Amino acid sequence: MSGERRIGDVIGDRFRVDELIGRGAAAEVFRALDLATQSFVALKILRHTHVADATSLARFAREGEVQARLRHRNVAALLATGVTARQEPYLAVELLRGKTLRGVIKSERRVEPRRAASYAWQALSGLAAVHEAGVLHRDLKPANIMLEASPGPVDRVVLIDFGFATFEGSAKLTLQGTVVGSLAYIAPERLRGDAADSRADLYAMGVILFEMLAGEPPFSGADDLELIDLQINAEPPHLRELDPSLPRELDDVIARALAKQPGDRHADAAAMADALEQAAQLLA
Repeated sequence: MSGERRIGDVIGDRFRVDELIGRGAAAEVFRALDLATQSFVALKILRHTHVADATSLARFAREGEVQARLRHRNVAALLATGVTARQEPYLAVELLRGKTLRGVIKSERRVEPRRAASYAWQALSGLAAVHEAGVLHRDLKPANIMLEASPGPVDRVVLIDFGFATFEGSAKLTLQGTVVGSLAYIAPERLRGDAADSRADLYAMGVILFEMLAGEPPFSGADDLELIDLQINAEPPHLRELDPSLPRELDDVIARALAKQPGDRHADAAAMADALEQAAQLLA
Protein backbone atom coordinates (compact mmCIF):
# COMPACT_ATOMS: atom_id res chain seq x y z
CA MET A 1 0.00 0.00 0.00
CA SER A 2 1.41 3.40 -0.96
CA GLY A 3 1.77 6.02 1.74
CA GLU A 4 -0.83 8.32 0.19
CA ARG A 5 -3.45 5.56 0.24
CA ARG A 6 -3.18 5.28 4.03
CA ILE A 7 -4.46 8.84 4.59
CA GLY A 8 -7.58 8.64 6.77
CA ASP A 9 -6.93 5.07 7.93
CA VAL A 10 -7.12 4.35 11.65
CA ILE A 11 -4.19 2.22 12.81
CA GLY A 12 -4.50 0.05 15.89
CA ASP A 13 -7.96 1.53 16.60
CA ARG A 14 -6.14 4.62 17.86
CA PHE A 15 -4.07 6.54 15.30
CA ARG A 16 -5.77 8.25 12.34
CA VAL A 17 -3.27 8.82 9.53
CA ASP A 18 -3.19 12.47 8.50
CA GLU A 19 -0.17 13.04 6.25
CA LEU A 20 2.92 11.30 4.85
CA ILE A 21 5.94 13.15 6.27
CA GLY A 22 8.86 10.83 5.56
CA ARG A 23 9.81 7.86 3.44
CA GLY A 24 12.80 5.56 3.84
CA ALA A 25 13.97 2.34 2.23
CA ALA A 26 12.19 0.13 4.77
CA ALA A 27 9.55 2.32 6.41
CA GLU A 28 7.27 5.31 5.99
CA VAL A 29 6.52 7.97 8.59
CA PHE A 30 3.15 9.68 8.91
CA ARG A 31 1.69 12.42 11.00
CA ALA A 32 -1.26 10.83 12.76
CA LEU A 33 -3.88 11.97 15.26
CA ASP A 34 -3.88 10.00 18.51
CA LEU A 35 -7.62 9.59 19.07
CA ALA A 36 -6.98 8.80 22.74
CA THR A 37 -5.24 12.11 23.49
CA GLN A 38 -6.31 14.27 20.52
CA SER A 39 -2.66 15.11 19.88
CA PHE A 40 -0.53 14.43 16.81
CA VAL A 41 2.24 11.80 16.77
CA ALA A 42 4.78 10.50 14.27
CA LEU A 43 3.71 7.04 13.13
CA LYS A 44 6.48 4.91 11.61
CA ILE A 45 5.21 1.87 9.70
CA LEU A 46 7.39 -0.87 8.21
CA ARG A 47 6.68 -1.23 4.50
CA HIS A 48 4.59 -4.29 3.65
CA THR A 49 7.29 -5.39 1.19
CA HIS A 50 9.72 -5.70 4.15
CA VAL A 51 7.47 -7.61 6.54
CA ALA A 52 8.69 -10.94 5.17
CA ASP A 53 12.35 -9.90 5.44
CA ALA A 54 13.66 -11.32 8.72
CA THR A 55 16.45 -8.74 9.09
CA SER A 56 14.17 -5.74 8.44
CA LEU A 57 11.60 -7.13 10.84
CA ALA A 58 14.21 -7.79 13.54
CA ARG A 59 15.76 -4.34 13.12
CA PHE A 60 12.36 -2.65 13.37
CA ALA A 61 11.50 -4.69 16.46
CA ARG A 62 14.83 -3.77 18.03
CA GLU A 63 14.21 -0.08 17.33
CA GLY A 64 10.97 -0.31 19.29
CA GLU A 65 12.60 -2.24 22.12
CA VAL A 66 15.43 0.28 22.29
CA GLN A 67 13.17 3.32 22.45
CA ALA A 68 10.90 1.69 25.00
CA ARG A 69 13.85 1.82 27.43
CA LEU A 70 14.49 5.53 26.95
CA ARG A 71 12.82 8.35 28.87
CA HIS A 72 14.71 11.64 28.67
CA ARG A 73 13.83 15.14 27.49
CA ASN A 74 16.67 14.99 24.93
CA VAL A 75 15.50 11.70 23.37
CA ALA A 76 12.40 11.31 21.18
CA ALA A 77 9.72 9.56 23.25
CA LEU A 78 8.13 6.28 22.16
CA LEU A 79 4.37 6.41 22.81
CA ALA A 80 3.05 3.07 21.51
CA THR A 81 3.82 0.04 19.35
CA GLY A 82 1.65 -2.42 17.48
CA VAL A 83 0.83 -3.97 14.11
CA THR A 84 -1.56 -2.86 11.40
CA ALA A 85 -4.38 -5.00 10.03
CA ARG A 86 -1.91 -6.14 7.36
CA GLN A 87 0.57 -7.25 10.05
CA GLU A 88 2.95 -4.35 9.46
CA PRO A 89 4.64 -3.30 12.72
CA TYR A 90 4.46 0.35 13.68
CA LEU A 91 5.94 2.75 16.23
CA ALA A 92 4.14 5.85 17.50
CA VAL A 93 6.73 8.44 18.52
CA GLU A 94 6.65 12.02 19.80
CA LEU A 95 6.02 14.32 16.83
CA LEU A 96 8.81 16.86 16.51
CA ARG A 97 8.01 20.07 14.66
CA GLY A 98 11.41 21.77 14.68
CA LYS A 99 14.39 21.61 12.36
CA THR A 100 17.37 19.31 12.13
CA LEU A 101 20.86 20.37 13.12
CA ARG A 102 21.85 19.47 9.54
CA GLY A 103 19.49 22.16 8.27
CA VAL A 104 20.89 24.71 10.70
CA ILE A 105 24.50 24.01 9.68
CA LYS A 106 23.52 24.16 6.02
CA SER A 107 21.84 27.56 6.40
CA GLU A 108 24.23 29.16 8.90
CA ARG A 109 27.43 27.28 7.97
CA ARG A 110 28.93 27.89 11.41
CA VAL A 111 26.93 27.83 14.62
CA GLU A 112 27.72 30.50 17.20
CA PRO A 113 30.05 28.84 19.77
CA ARG A 114 27.88 29.25 22.88
CA ARG A 115 24.85 27.87 21.05
CA ALA A 116 26.92 25.03 19.56
CA ALA A 117 28.18 24.10 23.03
CA SER A 118 24.62 24.09 24.37
CA TYR A 119 23.41 21.88 21.53
CA ALA A 120 26.27 19.43 22.08
CA TRP A 121 25.81 19.44 25.87
CA GLN A 122 22.11 18.63 25.54
CA ALA A 123 22.84 15.88 23.00
CA LEU A 124 25.42 14.39 25.38
CA SER A 125 22.90 14.51 28.23
CA GLY A 126 20.46 12.50 26.13
CA LEU A 127 23.24 10.20 25.00
CA ALA A 128 24.22 9.53 28.62
CA ALA A 129 20.68 8.27 29.25
CA VAL A 130 20.84 6.16 26.07
CA HIS A 131 24.09 4.54 27.20
CA GLU A 132 22.83 4.02 30.76
CA ALA A 133 20.02 1.97 29.23
CA GLY A 134 22.66 -0.23 27.60
CA VAL A 135 22.00 1.16 24.12
CA LEU A 136 24.43 2.30 21.42
CA HIS A 137 22.97 4.78 18.92
CA ARG A 138 25.50 4.06 16.12
CA ASP A 139 24.14 6.72 13.72
CA LEU A 140 24.68 10.06 15.43
CA LYS A 141 24.90 12.87 12.87
CA PRO A 142 23.38 16.35 12.44
CA ALA A 143 20.43 14.91 10.49
CA ASN A 144 19.50 12.80 13.52
CA ILE A 145 19.50 15.71 15.96
CA MET A 146 16.31 17.76 16.10
CA LEU A 147 16.05 21.29 17.48
CA GLU A 148 12.69 22.09 19.03
CA ALA A 149 11.52 25.56 20.04
CA SER A 150 11.89 26.06 23.77
CA PRO A 151 10.80 28.74 26.27
CA GLY A 152 14.49 29.16 27.14
CA PRO A 153 17.18 30.98 25.15
CA VAL A 154 18.31 27.85 23.28
CA ASP A 155 16.29 25.23 21.40
CA ARG A 156 15.65 21.86 23.00
CA VAL A 157 17.85 19.18 21.43
CA VAL A 158 16.27 15.78 20.71
CA LEU A 159 18.08 12.65 19.52
CA ILE A 160 16.08 10.76 16.90
CA ASP A 161 16.26 7.72 14.60
CA PHE A 162 17.27 4.62 16.52
CA GLY A 163 16.97 2.41 13.44
CA PHE A 164 20.64 1.36 13.66
CA ALA A 165 20.78 1.32 17.46
CA THR A 166 21.70 -1.84 19.30
CA PHE A 167 22.08 -3.10 22.82
CA GLU A 168 25.68 -3.18 24.00
CA GLY A 169 27.00 -6.72 23.63
CA SER A 170 23.89 -7.98 21.78
CA ALA A 171 23.83 -10.14 18.65
CA LYS A 172 24.55 -8.30 15.42
CA LEU A 173 21.88 -7.72 12.77
CA THR A 174 24.44 -6.42 10.28
CA LEU A 175 26.29 -8.62 7.81
CA GLN A 176 29.94 -9.29 8.58
CA GLY A 177 32.14 -6.77 6.78
CA THR A 178 29.53 -4.02 6.62
CA VAL A 179 29.31 -0.91 8.80
CA VAL A 180 26.08 0.95 9.49
CA GLY A 181 25.96 4.71 9.90
CA SER A 182 27.16 7.77 8.03
CA LEU A 183 30.83 7.52 7.11
CA ALA A 184 32.05 10.94 8.28
CA TYR A 185 30.80 10.24 11.83
CA ILE A 186 31.92 6.60 12.26
CA ALA A 187 34.66 5.96 14.82
CA PRO A 188 37.96 4.47 13.60
CA GLU A 189 37.52 1.25 15.57
CA ARG A 190 34.24 0.54 13.81
CA LEU A 191 35.85 1.21 10.42
CA ARG A 192 38.66 -1.19 11.36
CA GLY A 193 36.11 -3.85 12.24
CA ASP A 194 37.06 -3.87 15.92
CA ALA A 195 34.58 -4.29 18.75
CA ALA A 196 32.99 -0.94 19.61
CA ASP A 197 31.31 0.38 22.72
CA SER A 198 29.62 3.62 23.80
CA ARG A 199 32.81 5.61 23.15
CA ALA A 200 32.18 5.22 19.41
CA ASP A 201 29.13 7.45 19.90
CA LEU A 202 31.39 9.99 21.68
CA TYR A 203 33.58 10.10 18.56
CA ALA A 204 30.50 10.99 16.51
CA MET A 205 29.65 13.74 18.98
CA GLY A 206 33.18 15.12 18.59
CA VAL A 207 32.71 15.24 14.81
CA ILE A 208 29.33 16.98 15.20
CA LEU A 209 30.70 19.62 17.58
CA PHE A 210 33.68 20.24 15.29
CA GLU A 211 31.33 20.60 12.31
CA MET A 212 29.09 23.08 14.11
CA LEU A 213 32.08 25.30 14.91
CA ALA A 214 34.06 24.86 11.68
CA GLY A 215 31.26 24.49 9.14
CA GLU A 216 32.47 21.09 7.97
CA PRO A 217 33.54 17.75 9.49
CA PRO A 218 37.22 17.29 10.40
CA PHE A 219 37.77 14.88 7.51
CA SER A 220 36.59 14.86 3.90
CA GLY A 221 37.88 12.73 1.04
CA ALA A 222 37.57 12.52 -2.71
CA ASP A 223 35.81 9.17 -2.23
CA ASP A 224 34.79 6.77 0.53
CA LEU A 225 38.12 4.93 0.55
CA GLU A 226 40.07 8.14 1.08
CA LEU A 227 37.69 9.24 3.82
CA ILE A 228 38.03 5.88 5.59
CA ASP A 229 41.82 6.13 5.42
CA LEU A 230 41.74 9.63 6.91
CA GLN A 231 39.34 8.59 9.65
CA ILE A 232 41.58 5.70 10.66
CA ASN A 233 45.04 7.20 10.21
CA ALA A 234 45.09 11.00 9.95
CA GLU A 235 45.24 13.37 12.90
CA PRO A 236 42.25 15.73 12.92
CA PRO A 237 42.87 19.46 12.57
CA HIS A 238 42.69 21.61 15.70
CA LEU A 239 39.86 24.11 15.83
CA ARG A 240 42.13 26.85 17.13
CA GLU A 241 44.03 26.66 13.84
CA LEU A 242 40.77 27.69 12.15
CA ASP A 243 39.56 30.07 14.87
CA PRO A 244 42.20 31.19 17.41
CA SER A 245 39.50 32.99 19.43
CA LEU A 246 38.13 29.67 20.70
CA PRO A 247 39.44 28.58 24.12
CA ARG A 248 42.06 25.86 24.19
CA GLU A 249 39.87 23.90 26.62
CA LEU A 250 37.12 23.59 24.01
CA ASP A 251 39.65 22.45 21.43
CA ASP A 252 40.88 19.85 23.94
CA VAL A 253 37.37 18.46 24.49
CA ILE A 254 36.93 17.92 20.76
CA ALA A 255 40.45 16.55 20.24
CA ARG A 256 39.88 14.00 23.00
CA ALA A 257 36.56 12.92 21.52
CA LEU A 258 38.27 12.45 18.13
CA ALA A 259 41.08 10.28 19.52
CA LYS A 260 41.80 7.25 17.33
CA GLN A 261 41.76 4.86 20.30
CA PRO A 262 38.60 4.61 22.43
CA GLY A 263 40.67 4.50 25.62
CA ASP A 264 41.95 8.01 24.91
CA ARG A 265 38.44 9.49 24.80
CA HIS A 266 36.27 10.59 27.70
CA ALA A 267 35.12 7.74 29.91
CA ASP A 268 31.47 8.29 29.03
CA ALA A 269 28.96 10.83 27.74
CA ALA A 270 28.47 12.41 31.16
CA ALA A 271 32.22 13.00 31.53
CA MET A 272 32.38 14.59 28.07
CA ALA A 273 29.36 16.77 28.92
CA ASP A 274 31.06 17.93 32.13
CA ALA A 275 34.28 18.79 30.29
CA LEU A 276 32.30 20.65 27.63
CA GLU A 277 30.36 22.61 30.25
CA GLN A 278 33.60 23.79 31.89
CA ALA A 279 35.11 24.74 28.52
CA ALA A 280 31.95 26.61 27.49
CA GLN A 281 32.28 28.90 30.52
CA LEU A 282 35.40 30.34 28.86
CA LEU A 283 33.61 31.33 25.67
CA ALA A 284 33.44 35.07 25.09
